[in-house]
Amino acid sequence: MRKKIIELVKTKPDLPPLPEILLGLQKLMNDPDCEVEDVYRLLKTDPVLSGRIITLANSALFGSGKDTTRNLQDAVVRLGMQQVMDLVYALELPRTFSKSKAFDQVEFWKHSLAVAFISRSLSKKVLSDPEDWEMAFLAGLMHDVGILVLDNVIPEEYYKFLTLKDLSSTDQPLEELEKEHFKIDHSEVGAIFMKKWWAISEKVNTAALAHHDPAPPSDEQINLDQLVGTANRIANHHGITHPVMTAFEDPLEEGYLDSLKITQDDLDIVIDTTKMGLLAAETVFRGN
Repeated sequence: MRKKIIELVKTKPDLPPLPEILLGLQKLMNDPDCEVEDVYRLLKTDPVLSGRIITLANSALFGSGKDTTRNLQDAVVRLGMQQVMDLVYALELPRTFSKSKAFDQVEFWKHSLAVAFISRSLSKKVLSDPEDWEMAFLAGLMHDVGILVLDNVIPEEYYKFLTLKDLSSTDQPLEELEKEHFKIDHSEVGAIFMKKWWAISEKVNTAALAHHDPAPPSDEQINLDQLVGTANRIANHHGITHPVMTAFEDPLEEGYLDSLKITQDDLDIVIDTTKMGLLAAETVFRGN
């Protein structure tokens, strides 16, 4: 089954490409002469997306807590190009994959967005490379994309796998069950897919591949992969999970956050902000 899945991921013609608006934004971001006005002109060509940007720009996930953003130009100026890019990824990626009959994709993307926000919020505290600070949100957002890819390339088999097994009562991690059943897990599938079809940084691919790896010893400097894994564990521990979950618990070792100089107050603020922001995100994701 492993060989078949990899072949499908590399060749299936209806796997979704990155949306054109994201390709356009990436091109602008890679242009050293790009200015905020260029980003604004591109985004305003999509009025629906523009309205969604304004909504999330005013949410706890992207809002500054100060002035209300009333129009697209204000949002682009206030957030800056990197956060606008992150925001558009958060809005456009949930629209790329067809609806699953196996699980609620809105709940899936809420978890992914939570991991993205937690990763970005903690990145400057725990990562030494400024380039990784910029990658943290996208790496968190993409970490479980392999679940959607499996649901796309082997929909019937994956549906049976998720529904015939009582995932909520097993204490095995999902990735172990996938490897037993398919000889490959969603982490590897996601990395293969992004490398083949999406023009995404290799660091994001690596983070998707490694986010279930054990947390490093508390006396070691962590990297982007480990930050995403840590954010994923934090989100799950605080009940921000997605529908494709088992009863397996993977808590961080006691004192681990202290070793990263993350206080409980820091974490409480991040979690509270995440939960508030997800309320607005769910409204946007469900098209209300």
